[in-house]
Amino acid sequence: MTREELLDALAQTRNEVGAYLLALSPADFVDGSAERWSPAHVADHLIRSNAPVVRGLGARDRLPTRNPAGSSRSYADLQTAYRAALAGGAKASGRFLPEPVGDQTALVTRYESTLSDLIRALDDWSEADLDAYAMLHPVLGELSVREMLQFTLLHNRHHLDGVRAVPGEAAPPEQSEP
Repeated sequence: MTREELLDALAQTRNEVGAYLLALSPADFVDGSAERWSPAHVADHLIRSNAPVVRGLGARDRLPTRNPAGSSRSYADLQTAYRAALAGGAKASGRFLPEPVGDQTALVTRYESTLSDLIRALDDWSEADLDAYAMLHPVLGELSVREMLQFTLLHNRHHLDGVRAVPGEAAPPEQSEP
């Protein structure tokens, strides 16, 4: 995905996830458990997952460069790698485990802010920069910044699909493109 496509998809995802979560009844928003996350858990998990990407974008001078700076994997390739990791038992742990605090509006506003902050952080990044620098993902390993942004989209959409699924049923597969 190009930088412009990423910016558009991030804004679309922010708006779609935020609108969906706000449209839920307060009871449905908190209906869940540690084993089956509620939409409130999902919002908090996405806040915890998106925020480090924002911080990384703001600390370019501390990010490793990719040698050589090559092309990045596609959204579809990252989707395949993520599905394989999930099938292999990968799941959130540590600081990424949700502990939602606050009401529905506050959580959704914080969620939307993480993606708005991410979009703003990309102001200083060129198309070439997205492939020249790397970030470390806790499951997928080293990713180019472009790959991390594509993963962020994939991850947010994966969890949106999960909260849209009927409780007790498997979440539908992620969309191939946002």
